[in-house]
Amino acid sequence: MTGNLQAIGFLFTWVLGWGIGGSLIDAGLINAGVYSLETGQLGTGITFALWTLIWGAAGVWLYRYWTQGDAQ
Repeated sequence: MTGNLQAIGFLFTWVLGWGIGGSLIDAGLINAGVYSLETGQLGTGITFALWTLIWGAAGVWLYRYWTQGDAQ
């Protein structure tokens, strides 16, 4: 597979994981009663921000890990 196709596949997978993972975390917290959508969106916003930071850092680390292996 060419480098461009690998990059596109990686990005596509990363975006899907980010969206699905964030939604599942949010739904779990709402279902557990940690916060409610009726009382405002602060909990959802905090979940979004934290998940984005965690998933983004994981994506950067994984991308560097994969591309470092190709360079050697």
